[in-house]
Amino acid sequence: MIKSEVRSPKSEVNSRVLLLFIVCCLLSIASPAQTTTKIKKEQLQQQMKKLQDEIKTIETALKSNNAKKEKSMGEILSLQAKIKSRENLIGNINNQIGNLDETIDKTEVEISAQSTEVEKMKADYARMLRTSYANTTLQNQTAFLLSSTSFYNALHRYNYLLKIAEYRRGQAKAIQVSIDELKQKKDNLVDTKEQKENLLVKQTAQKEELESEKKEKDAAVAQLMEKEKKLRKAQVEKNKAAAQLNGRIQAIIEDEIRQARKKAEEQARKNPGTTKDVSIKKGTSETMPLTPAEQALSKDFSNNQGKLPWPVERGHVVSQFGKHEHPLLKNVMVENNGVDIKTEAGADARTVFGGTVVSVFYLPTTQNCVIIKHGEFFTVYSNIETVAVKTNQTISTKQSLGKLHTDKNEDLTKVHLEIWKGKDKMDPELWLAN
Repeated sequence: MIKSEVRSPKSEVNSRVLLLFIVCCLLSIASPAQTTTKIKKEQLQQQMKKLQDEIKTIETALKSNNAKKEKSMGEILSLQAKIKSRENLIGNINNQIGNLDETIDKTEVEISAQSTEVEKMKADYARMLRTSYANTTLQNQTAFLLSSTSFYNALHRYNYLLKIAEYRRGQAKAIQVSIDELKQKKDNLVDTKEQKENLLVKQTAQKEELESEKKEKDAAVAQLMEKEKKLRKAQVEKNKAAAQLNGRIQAIIEDEIRQARKKAEEQARKNPGTTKDVSIKKGTSETMPLTPAEQALSKDFSNNQGKLPWPVERGHVVSQFGKHEHPLLKNVMVENNGVDIKTEAGADARTVFGGTVVSVFYLPTTQNCVIIKHGEFFTVYSNIETVAVKTNQTISTKQSLGKLHTDKNEDLTKVHLEIWKGKDKMDPELWLAN
C-alpha cells in the first residue's frame, strides 16, 4: 500500500524531468544555425575593422591637402574613396544590427519556452514532495521496513527508499541547472541589447560623418569644376594614353604566348617524348604552353587569390576595375583595365608576387611600365618614374620596382596595377589581401 503511494509522484514527474533534461542538453549544444551566426558575426566585425582602417588611411592622406586652398583631383578621388568606405561601414553596421535583432528574437523565444517548462517542473516537483512527504514520514518508513517478510525484503525496501531520496535530489538539481541556464540567457540578452544600442550610436555618428564628407566633396568638386573645359581635355588625353598602354601590354603578352608556343613546338620536334612535360592552357583565343616549373608557379599564384600583398606599402583604391562614371565630369565614362591605388609622394611600387620581368617600357603619359610573368599570369605596374629592375630579371614578392611618379597638377601619386591570366584581364581587388 505504502509502496504504491510512494511510486505515484515518481511516475507523474518522470516524463517531465526527462523532457527537461533533453531540452537542457539540446540548449547546451551549439546548433549549426548558432555556429553560422557566430561565424557571420566574426566576419562582419573583421570587415568593420578593415573599413575603419581604410578610412583612417584615407584621412591620413587627406591631411596633407588641408593647408592647400586649391582643391585637386587627387583630393577628390580620396574623398570619393572615403565616402564609399563610409557607406560600406554603415552597411556593415546595419547588417550587425540585423543579426543582433535576430539573436534577440530567438533568445526571447527560448527564454519564454524554457521559463514555462521550468514553472511546470516546479509545480510537478512540489506535488511530488507533498505526496512523498505524506507517505514517507519516519513513522511510515519504519512501518514499511518492519513489515518486510525477510531480511532481503527489508534490504530491498531500504534501497528503494534511498533511490526515492536520490531521485528527488536529482530533480531539484535538474531544475536548478535549468534556472541557471535561464539566468545566463537573460544576461546574454541584456548584453546583446547593449551591443545593439552601441551600434545604433555608432551608426548615427557614421551617418553624420558621411553627410559632412559629402558636403566637403561637393564643395571641392564645385571649385574644381570651374576648370571643366581643362578637365575634359585632360580626360581625353588620359583615355588615349590608357588605350595606348593597353595596346602595348596586350601586344607584349601575345608575343610571350607566341614565343612560348614556338619554344614548345621546337622542343617537341627535337625531343618528341618530352611533350608530356608541357601543359597547354586554354586562353580566350590562344593556348599557352607551360613547363612544369611554370605550372607550379601558376598554381601558386592562383592559390594566393585574395592574399596578394598590395603594390605599395600604404594606399587606397581611387579607381576600380571596369567601366564607371568619371568622378567629376557628367556623361564621361572611364574604363580601367586594373586599379589605381593612391599613395604618398616618393613611395615605391613593389611586386605582388615573385616572377620574371618580361618587359620594361616608357610612355610619356603613363611613365614607366613593368610587366612580370608568373607562369600563365602577368602583373603590370605603371606610373613608375624611376625603374629599379630590368628585363629577364627574377623578382621576389614585395621587391621594389622603383619610385612612383607624382602628378603635380592633380596632386596625385598612384600606382596602376593590372593582372592578366593569359590574354584575360582580371580584377586586381579580388586578388589583393584585405
